[in-house]
Amino acid sequence: MDFWPRIAETLLTPPGIVIVLLILTLLAYFRKHWLGTGMLVLSIIALVALSLPSTGQMLLADLQGFAKPPELVPLADTGPLAAVYAPKDNLRDPPQAIVVLGANRRPEAPEYDFQDTLGPAGLERVRYAAFLQRKTRVPILVSGGAPGGEAVSEAELMKAVLENEFKASVKWTERESRNTMENAEFSRTLLAEARVKHVYLVTHAWHMRRAARAFESVGIQVTAAPTGFQALTRSERALGAGLPSSWGMHLTSLAIRERLGFYWAGLSDESGAVPSTRPAPAK
Repeated sequence: MDFWPRIAETLLTPPGIVIVLLILTLLAYFRKHWLGTGMLVLSIIALVALSLPSTGQMLLADLQGFAKPPELVPLADTGPLAAVYAPKDNLRDPPQAIVVLGANRRPEAPEYDFQDTLGPAGLERVRYAAFLQRKTRVPILVSGGAPGGEAVSEAELMKAVLENEFKASVKWTERESRNTMENAEFSRTLLAEARVKHVYLVTHAWHMRRAARAFESVGIQVTAAPTGFQALTRSERALGAGLPSSWGMHLTSLAIRERLGFYWAGLSDESGAVPSTRPAPAK
């Protein structure tokens, strides 16, 4: 990630925004005690509100509602095509490839001989990509570079896990991208050589809006294939959603950061083609 977007993200998402409020509170207290006291109360309210799982879930709702996983049906009732699936609402022009976007890594994992490996979010994405390939029989493109200057790109980590652990096959490996827009731009170059213009796009549900609009902006038709939907557990819904927690702050930060990334990239829902997606049901 570039330097200034990262600074803006840190200052405008929890806990950074709360720290900024507390610094302003301290400065205000030195000038006028009553103003500092009022800002302290505001800071406490902000900290509690941003730490509630219910707040995070509410802010994620419309992001995760952008699309739900495609409804896959067999291409034929009998014969070889009966084992091949395609989106029910796009049988005449099904996607020609699966693009799975990099998410995160675990550096120098001791249990893997201190080699980098995929993090939890990356594993969720490649698992769903492997499932899609078994159903649809279309090739996979993995996209993700080494934004931190690592020796091995995320795409190479994804390819290794897909092929060695999920027994899927990877046709294209895009190793240079550092963000979602570059995922789209660099993937387009690889796909254009194979004349692929329509893809299943695999990423997390909360990231799908930004990812789909990015790929559409470079001329690739998208069938959204979101995974990793965030939802509160039954116990959280009963009580925990009203209690501040680090998990709640993580969800809130995720939702705010995703919106910042969407507008920072200059994307818009009013521009470009409408993706082949279906709204997910409200929860």
